[in-house]
Amino acid sequence: MASALLPGPLLHPFTLADRGWFEQFLLANRAEDYPLASYSFAYHFIWHELFTYEWASLGGHTCLFATNPDGTFLALPPLGPEAVEVMDQVFDVLDERNFGSGVSRIENVPFDLAQRCESLGYHTRAKAGDYVYLRDDLVGLKGNRYKSQRAAYNQCAKQAAPGVRSYRDTDFGDCIGLFNNWRSGVNEEEGSSYPRQLAEDAVLAHRIALRQATQLGLVGLVAEVSGQIKAYTFGYPINPSVFCIMLETSNREVPGLSAFIFREF
Repeated sequence: MASALLPGPLLHPFTLADRGWFEQFLLANRAEDYPLASYSFAYHFIWHELFTYEWASLGGHTCLFATNPDGTFLALPPLGPEAVEVMDQVFDVLDERNFGSGVSRIENVPFDLAQRCESLGYHTRAKAGDYVYLRDDLVGLKGNRYKSQRAAYNQCAKQAAPGVRSYRDTDFGDCIGLFNNWRSGVNEEEGSSYPRQLAEDAVLAHRIALRQATQLGLVGLVAEVSGQIKAYTFGYPINPSVFCIMLETSNREVPGLSAFIFREF
């Protein structure tokens, strides 16, 4: 997957050294007013063992390319003043790289931009969206809307009495052990290996997040029961007013622990 295969713009490896300028660029060119989780350096970097990420300047826009054995796509819309201005150039590059296959696409396009693309003749398809909540609602867990989460939290607090603290680098082994324990409980559905494959892919991302949390600007929390780590979670600020919970793993044998650490975070 060498970048030399891609004609046109000069591609640069996407490394930890790019975090500073890339995050500043994302803040300046975020998707309209929507705080999408994908507009983050860490969101993409933790998957670099599964994808080859490269960035390039194209028509005055910064483009983040991602490549796996299936082909190359754009992980974010072109970052710049008006993304649609370089869409044709982007797809020319992608189609050349992918030999005209259907894998050529741009992911994580916000709704307003998708509408403009449709008006220009591009085809769009909805993906699962982000969920945005008020922090006070997730802390208070008041009303019928949060009845089940409130019950799970209270059950866990009463029966397991977890303690929470910030993640430390020395917690890596215990946290990966916890993830592997969780992964062993992923059952294949109706003979399909897909859920297990997803879990096997996820462990690569979790390893990077755990190993390089500080370098990636991630905030981590662990929950301990009887002195043993039974859950962990990580997140990052998207902008000064929005925080994204990126990943979470909890021991299946501790009822309500997932709801507990989510609220505590």
